[in-house]
Amino acid sequence: MLRLFKPVILSICILAIIALGVYKFNPPPVAGANAASHSPVSSPPKTLSARVTVNKNATGNTITGGQGSGRYSKPIVAKKQATGSAFANGPYTVQGNAILGADGKRYLFHGVGRDSLEYNCWGDGHFDAQELAYMGSGSGNSSVTYWGANTVRLPLSEGIWLNGQSSEACSAAQYQSLISSTVNTLTTLKLNVILDLQWSDAGGQSLQGGGPWAVPDADSVIFWQQVATIYKSYSNVLFELFNEPHPGTWACWLSACITSDTSYSQDCNCTKSVTFNSVGMQALVNAVRGTGATNLVLVAGMNWGYDLSQITKFPIQGTNVVYDTHPYPYVEKQPNTWNTAFGNISKTYPVISTESGQYDCGTGYMSQLLAYFDARQVSWTAWAWVVQGSQCGYPLLIRDYRGTPTAGMGQLIYQHLQSYLK
Repeated sequence: MLRLFKPVILSICILAIIALGVYKFNPPPVAGANAASHSPVSSPPKTLSARVTVNKNATGNTITGGQGSGRYSKPIVAKKQATGSAFANGPYTVQGNAILGADGKRYLFHGVGRDSLEYNCWGDGHFDAQELAYMGSGSGNSSVTYWGANTVRLPLSEGIWLNGQSSEACSAAQYQSLISSTVNTLTTLKLNVILDLQWSDAGGQSLQGGGPWAVPDADSVIFWQQVATIYKSYSNVLFELFNEPHPGTWACWLSACITSDTSYSQDCNCTKSVTFNSVGMQALVNAVRGTGATNLVLVAGMNWGYDLSQITKFPIQGTNVVYDTHPYPYVEKQPNTWNTAFGNISKTYPVISTESGQYDCGTGYMSQLLAYFDARQVSWTAWAWVVQGSQCGYPLLIRDYRGTPTAGMGQLIYQHLQSYLK
């Protein structure tokens, strides 16, 4: 029996030695190894899978998306394809479709929009250093929350900047002083600041704060000549030239034209219809560059700042130009339109989204949008860091000025900002 087993045992030993050698030099693949560098980026779903509610915004446009009014589900933090920095790193330059920081590496802006300075000369009274700090990085506790943004967007009014706001007993100098102290505080905290011309005056026909008119006017040029002169030495300040253009043609978007528009106007707290001379977006770029400022200039597209599809036919001339898109869950701005509106352009030009949000207490639209931005390395700031009204009728991020996130979208944005820091 032993003689019979010897060849068997010897054969088993030889096979074992061969198998060991194969394993040593060709180990089996480890699950998940290099997955980040090899897995394809999936496109966002073409329709929202969540239950859809329909609301109307102030202009009567239909808004869709989310999990439904009054029903909160746990926000989905998309698996990020992009990295983030906790702090500013300017001056910034454009190279191809990328924005480079002072270290020559790609930089992505992630943050929030600090609503209220576009319509009130004094803001909402919550611009002290500590309250501003909650938008950035810090150690929170049970009573305060630090969001970890690296960028804060400040919407402004050209009318208040140039003339003050008599209805609030506030002068232009007082308004400019508040903006200066706010910018200085934020930049001291090592945050980027986007100065955004949000409300204009329709050629002097919409006074006080003005309103969200379709195109810039002559006062917009004066505004940027003054603002750029003051802040051109601030390496972490960006200039968003005009919030949401929406003229009738791309030619009027780019260049001077005569335009007619109907919009809300603060001076009468009513809707006005006016005709005025537009200067076009190129004139605003020229105004900034004419001061010697090299700061990034952000140029929003058509259809209330959403559509960048015709940029190759109507390009802005100049340096350090970044194109801007404002997606909201209106019927014509659903995920199946993103590639055409701004996704395809982001392969060639640098793109940022300085404003987006959801009106229905849900997170369905914004969850998809953040994943889309990250996959394409598109920078973004979410709207809006302010306490007013209901989050089911306005895209609110916070419940108080200690940084407590609102349920739904506020939690989603907070968690997504935090995910960049891990």
